[in-house]
Amino acid sequence: MKNTASRPSPIPPVSPLVSDRVRIARVLCIFLMMFVHVQPGIAENVYDRDTAVFDFIYFLFTRILGLSSVSLLSVVSGYFIVASLLKADPLSLARSKFKTLIVPLVAWNLVMLVLLVAYGLMTDKWRDMPDPTLLGWANALFAVTDWPLDVPLWFLRDLFVCCLLSPLLYHALKRFALPTIVLLAVYTLFGDDLYLLQRPQLLLFFALGMWLRIAGTSTITIDRLSLALTAGLVAMVAIFITIRFQRVLLGEMDDQLRVTLDTLLRVTMAGGFWVLTGLIRHSGFAGIFIRLEPYAFVLFCSHAILFNFAGIVFRRFFGNYGSDLFPITFFTLPLLAVLCAVVGLQTIRRSPPLLFLLNAGHSVPPWRRAEPTEEDEKASERRRARA
Repeated sequence: MKNTASRPSPIPPVSPLVSDRVRIARVLCIFLMMFVHVQPGIAENVYDRDTAVFDFIYFLFTRILGLSSVSLLSVVSGYFIVASLLKADPLSLARSKFKTLIVPLVAWNLVMLVLLVAYGLMTDKWRDMPDPTLLGWANALFAVTDWPLDVPLWFLRDLFVCCLLSPLLYHALKRFALPTIVLLAVYTLFGDDLYLLQRPQLLLFFALGMWLRIAGTSTITIDRLSLALTAGLVAMVAIFITIRFQRVLLGEMDDQLRVTLDTLLRVTMAGGFWVLTGLIRHSGFAGIFIRLEPYAFVLFCSHAILFNFAGIVFRRFFGNYGSDLFPITFFTLPLLAVLCAVVGLQTIRRSPPLLFLLNAGHSVPPWRRAEPTEEDEKASERRRARA
């Protein structure tokens, strides 16, 4: 007879309501994150300028909302990895995450490389090409020690590392939750030079998500915690707005002070965004968020590529940051990215190889349909299970 005493106890499945809120969160957070990557087209620091109306709006959408949006996605990833750990051995989990994270990381960076070469051949401008060294190419495609060609995809690289560490984190959080969180907080403050993660904060948020699931935290409790964090978010936003109006450059702060403020902003923002997903879930906007969720991954992977090249055209017509017309570029490009993600994924939806390379192997239903087919329902269930 097999000894099951040491096997981990099963965890309850995620409710449909929580699943819907997670799908809303993916679209919401990725959409807001895109504003960070709209290129201003100027060399000087855009935060070191007099604060007019658009300067404040730009700071709000980029530094406060955009840069903090991935924190909730990191928590969600950690929350859901626990179920995967209980279903598969670490090697199988690593193989699965390699297919869904590293393969798209390389594929989209290769797309960016091809477009950069084509642009270079047409204009003789090669400044964005990788350094002609082994490490330069490794960073360009894999983000080993520096940003990849498609800059936002560092998140996939870091998330893969978190998934590889998840078995160790699981056992540590089960036995020594508080010391583990404290150790990860210390790593967040001092881990920049270790090259384990491009953003050390991600491991802390990932572990917090794991801890919520391991501890069996109820949805009601998570909502209460999120409301408390939202109250703290008000104070953090006030601090960052004061910093902006005083023209204090975060990059010139003491490193530990800067990271502490940034981490507190991201933690409280994760709570605020989770509260917002609940409000959206019970509003008339829920349908469009949930309908766009299958396109969120491609939107995340492709938007910076679009902004890099479309921004060249837009800035010719509407100017760089500081121009009266630059807000047109700033608000139009993210909407254009959503449209391109939907059209592009619909175009390749019947090509398994392209879906494997560019969309982590996930299929999407037809955009227009009268009623969901049985195949669509099964695909939806598979997406929820993978969540």
